[in-house]
Amino acid sequence: MLPPRRVNRRKRQTKTLASNATMPFVYEPSHNLALMHTESLYFDLFRVQTASELSGYFDSTFWTQRVLQECHFEPSIRHAVVALGALYKTLEQSCEPDSTPLPGAMSRLDSVMCHWQVAVRKYSEACNAMLHLSGNKLATNKTRLMASVLLACFDSFIGDHRQAIVQIQTGLGLLARIQYDRTQAPPSNERVEEDLLIIFTRLAIQAKSYDMAFHFPHPYVIQLGPQSLQDPSSPLSDMGSPQPSRLIPHQFSSLREARLASDQLCEMLLRFIEHLQHAKKEPSYTLPPSWRQLGATFQGQIDSWSRAFEPIFLSRLQPGMNLLEKSGIAALKMFQINTNVIFLTIFCDAEVQFDGFLSHFKAIVSLGWEVVGDDEKRAATERCPDPQRCKQQHSTTLPAFRAGKYTAHHIKPSFSADLGIVPPLFVVATKCREPTVRREAIQLLRSSARREGMWDSELTANIAQWIMEVEESENPFPEMNLHGGPTQAVLPSRVIPEEKRIMVQSVDFDLRERFAQLTVGSRDLRQGMKDRRHKATRITW
Repeated sequence: MLPPRRVNRRKRQTKTLASNATMPFVYEPSHNLALMHTESLYFDLFRVQTASELSGYFDSTFWTQRVLQECHFEPSIRHAVVALGALYKTLEQSCEPDSTPLPGAMSRLDSVMCHWQVAVRKYSEACNAMLHLSGNKLATNKTRLMASVLLACFDSFIGDHRQAIVQIQTGLGLLARIQYDRTQAPPSNERVEEDLLIIFTRLAIQAKSYDMAFHFPHPYVIQLGPQSLQDPSSPLSDMGSPQPSRLIPHQFSSLREARLASDQLCEMLLRFIEHLQHAKKEPSYTLPPSWRQLGATFQGQIDSWSRAFEPIFLSRLQPGMNLLEKSGIAALKMFQINTNVIFLTIFCDAEVQFDGFLSHFKAIVSLGWEVVGDDEKRAATERCPDPQRCKQQHSTTLPAFRAGKYTAHHIKPSFSADLGIVPPLFVVATKCREPTVRREAIQLLRSSARREGMWDSELTANIAQWIMEVEESENPFPEMNLHGGPTQAVLPSRVIPEEKRIMVQSVDFDLRERFAQLTVGSRDLRQGMKDRRHKATRITW
């Protein structure tokens, strides 16, 4: 039970959160946080920089306001915020060029290690504080859920995808418990705040897409829906079948509204795929009518979303458009195109069927150039306001890539907790066999070090590069150099026969040690048959 004064503070906080109109854009904390001086520096770094980095291309009051306010009341949240601030500092200093330290000053490597040690210690303290949370009241479970979000971000940041999945599994269990408790208790106005639910659902969707791409072994498997086909409940939704609860409007009024509708469509799709995978394991099981209807109407939902988004999509080309917002619009469109491809290929039994989506793949790559180009412009403006005095010249044009001269010098390695460009580019790089488009997707993945949730640009680029080389090995192209050097303008299209095409079957990797154990094989393999396309390799970078 909370002390009376703390209960009153939490009530005042709830009233404040209920009225977003009165909240400042950047949260300014009071000075009563229980932080030592050094910890307060990391807290301020999180408030000023890390929170916006975690938001990615989309504004999120969850990171810039709610999490910071919760630090006043919950040690687990406060420790996790300081840990993320310290971790961001390690990334920031790791990107700085080596220089000779002044006499008596700490070397860059020693400084990075100090920040890292603080990050790990505060992460441990956050975990311990979370374990000491007692009771199953809604307020306590909401704190646990928020802590799971922060700890999952920390684990993803350092490349520990298995522990990040454990944190998300914990959160899914908490949501299921909260949902169950709501059905057992008298009606109440108290519920999980929308921004917390949105952020967690997005992390779960990211983790599920990662799991689907790399096929993690048990127990590192994300279940968005029920564990049993006979149980219709889902921790992410109150409904048994994944039917849309909101109609898509004729035209979206804001990027946020479009993003929320996209989240819902993606969750529906992933739960549908998950249900199909369960059904395949039980041959006698048949999909209920509501699920069959979803499969028949989902394409209409995607088309409706695309039409409603078109005015916002075109608005990104208006003069004076904020580059960050423009990138968010383009990234969301990439995500929607990719969702469409995934849905339309659910029942594909041959890799050659992906050739019918070349226009989709070209659109994703074109938007990818746009996002990376705008990211480079933003970074160049921040790091080098006067281009004439900047030593690092850069070009983000498509002709520059085809001349082997593309670079993005100013974009720093980044981590965000939100969607970006890596997943759709990975799909293009592994499923598009048109040589130029495929190589452009790989080059975009290599253009800067990005970690978007658990999706890592370097890992995906290396996997895609190896798969491309295997598929083209018997009839190689004059190579379009992905690392600079002589190239030709456009490679001629050439059909790769189905028997030479492969798909990812499993990936076991360690981003900290920078290696991946990759297994590939046939898409249409029948049970009990020998896979003649089976290959395994260890990739390092």
